[in-house]
Amino acid sequence: MPLTLRSILDLDVVADGDPLVLAGGDALDRIVRWVHVTEVDDVASVLGGSEVVLTTGLPLVGPTADPARFLEQLSAAGACGLVVELADLAATLPQDVVDEAERQQVPLVVLRRPVRFVSITEAVHRLIVGEQYQGLAFAQRTHEVFTALSLDIADAQTIVSAAADLIDLPVVLEDLTHRVLALAPQRRPQKSLLLDWDERSRRSPTRDEPGPWGADRWVTCRVGVRGAPWGRLVIPEAVDDPTRAALVLQRAAQALQISRLVERDTESLQFRAQESLLLDLTEGRLQDEDDGVAQARALGMPAAALYLPVAVMFESAPTTASDKISGQRRTRAHLDTVSRALREARVDGFAGGFTPGGVGVIVALGRTTPEDATLTRLAAALDRLAPGRPGSRGPVVGVGRPAPQLLVAASRMRTTVNIAQAARAMPVSDLGYFRSTDVRIRGLVAQLQDDERLLAFAESELGPLLSLAPAQQHELLDLLRAYVGLRGNKTALAHDVGISRQALYGRLRKLESMLMVDLDDSDSFISLSLALLVHDYRSTLPTPPR
Repeated sequence: MPLTLRSILDLDVVADGDPLVLAGGDALDRIVRWVHVTEVDDVASVLGGSEVVLTTGLPLVGPTADPARFLEQLSAAGACGLVVELADLAATLPQDVVDEAERQQVPLVVLRRPVRFVSITEAVHRLIVGEQYQGLAFAQRTHEVFTALSLDIADAQTIVSAAADLIDLPVVLEDLTHRVLALAPQRRPQKSLLLDWDERSRRSPTRDEPGPWGADRWVTCRVGVRGAPWGRLVIPEAVDDPTRAALVLQRAAQALQISRLVERDTESLQFRAQESLLLDLTEGRLQDEDDGVAQARALGMPAAALYLPVAVMFESAPTTASDKISGQRRTRAHLDTVSRALREARVDGFAGGFTPGGVGVIVALGRTTPEDATLTRLAAALDRLAPGRPGSRGPVVGVGRPAPQLLVAASRMRTTVNIAQAARAMPVSDLGYFRSTDVRIRGLVAQLQDDERLLAFAESELGPLLSLAPAQQHELLDLLRAYVGLRGNKTALAHDVGISRQALYGRLRKLESMLMVDLDDSDSFISLSLALLVHDYRSTLPTPPR
C-alpha cells in the first residue's frame, strides 16, 4: 500500500507524539514520497513535491516567521502536510496559522508530546524504500504476466481476468458505446457491478494521469492505438492504490491491442462476449437471474417481459480437423449474418455460435411486442442476407417456448436447436420459422439423434436397403418414402411415380421381400416411417470432423 500522511500518523513512533490534526483533515490520503525536516523560513528551493515536512514550529511562530508565506510555499511545492512538534507543551499554534493552512489546503498536524524526528524519518523512509521495492517487484510480475499472455495471443476474457487477479479488483472491458465485452467480477456480485452500467460508465471519464479517478474514483485506461481507441478498461469501484491499478490496466491494454491486431477483427470481441454469455446461461454456469440480466443489458439488450430462444441453422459444409480455420470463419460469418439480421429487423437480442452450422439467439420481447411479427421480420432479414444457393435452402429458423426469465429461456436453447435441425428436412415454411408443433416427431428424432438405440432401430429397419448400390438404394428409398408420404395409397402412389399399378405392386413386393415385412401391416408402416425420419434427418447433418 502506498504511504500517506494518514498512515504515517498511525505509526507507533508518531502516535507516541499524540498527534492532532488541526487543518486539512480531508487531504490526509495524498501519497507521500519523502519526509523533510526544516526550521528555515525559505523552504521552496528544497522541496520537490509530495513530502511531509517536520518542524518544531520556528517558521510559523519564530521571531522572523511569516507563516502565510511559509504555508504558501508548501502548497505551491505540492507538500503532503506539515507536522509541528510543540517544544512548549503548553503552547498552541495561533488560530490565524490554522486558518491559513486550511486556506492553502495544507494538512497541519501538531505533536503534543516530544518525539525524535530522526526516529520518524528513519521509520518513514524505511517504509518508502520497502514500498518502492515492492512496486518494482510488482511491476516486474505484471510485465511477465502480460508478456506471456501476449505471446500466447490470449483472448480478451483471459487478459481481463489476469488483470483482476493481479490487483484483486473487478475489471471490465467495454467498447466505445459502453457495452461490456469482458468482465472479471473478482467475487463481487455481477448485478451490482453492472447496474445502470451505461449511465455510470459515461459519468466516469478516462484519465491519462493519476487522480482524480472519475465520478466514483474509478481507474480507467483506453485500449487501442494512439488516437484511435476502440475500448476502455475500467475498475468500477474505489481503488486504494490507483497508481498500481493504472499500471496493470496499461499493461492489460497493450496485451489486448496485440491480441486485436492479430485477430484484425473489429467486432470479434463483442461476438465472443455474447457467445460466452449464451454458453454460460445454457450450460448452467451462470445461475443467478439478476446477474444474467445485468450482463445481457451490459451487452446492449434491454430487460424484457419475455425472453425467446431462437436457433438459426445454416447449410454446413463438411469440416475436417485440418480445416478448423475455415470452420471458424464460417461460424464467424454465420454470427455476422445473424447480428446484421437482428439490426435490420429491429429485434433486441444477442447471439452466439452454439453448434456446427448453428447460431443461438435470445430475443427480448416487450410486453406489447408481437412475437409472430418479430419472428417474421427476423426470418425475412435472414433470407435477404443469406439466400440459399441453387439446389439448397437458406437459413432455417427454429423457435422455442418463451419465458419471463432469461435463465429459463436459455435452458430451452438445446431443444430449440433440435427444432431447427429437424426442420431442415421439412419443406420451407410460409411463416419463415418452425416451432415444436411444426416438427412434432421430427423434433423428437432431432433430440435423440445420437441415441444408439434409435440408430440401431433405424439400421435394423432399413439395413437391407442401405447395403445396396447407391443408385438402387436411392430408387427403393424414394419409393418407400413416397409410399409412407401417401399413407399407403397405392393408386395415388402409382400416379405419383408414373408407372402402372401392376408394375408398382411388383416393386412393393420387392421391398417387402428385402425388408421382410408386410407393408400393409400398421406396425410395419409406423416403424418404417420412423426409420425413414431418422435416416433422412441424419443425412442432413454435417459430416463430423475426421
